[in-house]
Amino acid sequence: MSSQDNSPASASGSGSELIPANTLLDLPEELQALIAEAFSDDPDVNVNALCKLMLVCSQMCRIVRPYVLRASNFRTFRRAVESAYLPIMRLCDEHRAAPVEMSWPVRPSWREYRPIDALLLNLDEQHNSPRNEQMQQVIRAGVYVALQWLLEKGASGEANLVSESLNGFRYQRLDMGLGHMPTRLLKQLQLDIGRPGIDMYLKMIELLSSYGFPNPTRPNALDGVLATDKAPFYHPVWNWADTEPYPFVEGAITETYFTESPLDLALKSHIPPRLLELMLQEYVSRDVSLLTFYNECPEGLKKTCKGKRPRVDDEWVGVSSIGTLIGTLHADLHSPSVTRWRASYHGEVADIFRQKLDIMIEYEMIDVLEQALLKSILAALDTITAQITADGSVVPMQFMRSWVTLCNAVRPYCAGEYELMHDISRTICRNGPGRVHEFVIDTEWNPWYRWFVWFDACRRRDLTIWNISGAKFHANRRHFWQKHHGYEIEFILGYFDRDQVQPWYEVDVLEWCQQMMATFTDDGVPDNLKDDFDTWCVFMEGELDEERIPFEWWSQLTKA
Repeated sequence: MSSQDNSPASASGSGSELIPANTLLDLPEELQALIAEAFSDDPDVNVNALCKLMLVCSQMCRIVRPYVLRASNFRTFRRAVESAYLPIMRLCDEHRAAPVEMSWPVRPSWREYRPIDALLLNLDEQHNSPRNEQMQQVIRAGVYVALQWLLEKGASGEANLVSESLNGFRYQRLDMGLGHMPTRLLKQLQLDIGRPGIDMYLKMIELLSSYGFPNPTRPNALDGVLATDKAPFYHPVWNWADTEPYPFVEGAITETYFTESPLDLALKSHIPPRLLELMLQEYVSRDVSLLTFYNECPEGLKKTCKGKRPRVDDEWVGVSSIGTLIGTLHADLHSPSVTRWRASYHGEVADIFRQKLDIMIEYEMIDVLEQALLKSILAALDTITAQITADGSVVPMQFMRSWVTLCNAVRPYCAGEYELMHDISRTICRNGPGRVHEFVIDTEWNPWYRWFVWFDACRRRDLTIWNISGAKFHANRRHFWQKHHGYEIEFILGYFDRDQVQPWYEVDVLEWCQQMMATFTDDGVPDNLKDDFDTWCVFMEGELDEERIPFEWWSQLTKA
């Protein structure tokens, strides 16, 4: 051994350098182990000192390694989980340094997460994510294998208030289990992320379900925010849509396409039928019937129905609005900029819905009346396929034609004898009594009014572009009604009164729009535009019929 090896350690060195290496080599293994344990127990000795002990020899490396892996409250394991790095997680487990039951503050939010919560933070499907698709797939695959390993080791996959980003409710126990898997997996499937990505998410969902952590059942389980590992550490999921807000049309489609209900999510065309089947299988396994009218919450849902405030926010009665379903199917047909999904062939939306309808019938999710209504919608989808096939492509007028065809399929079921129409916001009691799930037609849903506003928004968009030039419009488009409610307030409400028009299901769309036009009044002109309105009326005297002048002023009005 060289004289350098036998030289005493520098007095300024770390703890391990205070013991000459040759001295450690000559000691019995039992004493080496005691030294390593003493170093690990000393609060003044950092991990670097333990690492230097490992460099003494292979035997010391073997003895000290477990202490290094357990140091700083199992920091190595925590970092491995946070980065979904399975080899290090396994290494920690080999040395009893992988406590899957622990929780810790995850940087930079410093929220107290359990291993599976911290692991799932790796998943980020936001449209502005810097990751390319290849990197996303690598991360998804890494999360899946790490999730599988954690579940095998006994880690909890049950959602709690922290994992659901609901820790603002300080007066409740933040670790209260909600009885289902974390909702962040379903929330990130609101929009299409490509078939490989969807399949990987479904594998994770199926894996959690197989370990006794089922899908959420609350009808508003997908409401709220999604935790992330970047400031502000949570994001409203509906802000993930990468759509231009003008004109109103895409903004309105986006707001209705983002759903709170897990079952509604499963009906989107980019979601394979197997998710719906899994959800219905979970109801069967709990001995819960979706056709039975319950006076109180079924035993199998008493845990998953819990909300932010137990017994106050408990919800187990689920309702799917037919209007929401129609909006979803229409978006899948015609709005790939909203859904990020495009059918691979004409008729794919109909074929996917047909498979899901068969599953609903097989698992007795719907009664005879609901089945007839959904079959009518399926027939409408087949009609739309025939229309597109006959034209050879999706022509511009198909957007309206599809909307009208889908809504006409619903009109016959709005008759009173079917008892399918309900005011969802007022007459449905979410904590019972009622069915666990049913399809209804919301009395507030008016697809002809929506078309009326859509058509006007598109017309006014073109008028705005003509007035200010296309380049200026596209450079400043985010100044034009970022939310569709802004458009209605500025151009529709106050000028028209839809309460004076027949119910939409009693007349066709053209007749309804004509009746709506007839309700126009200039009483809605805001104070800041009255001078402009009066000037216009004076200028147009003699040019137009006096009764038509106010309407023409409204027709040419733009925000530019």
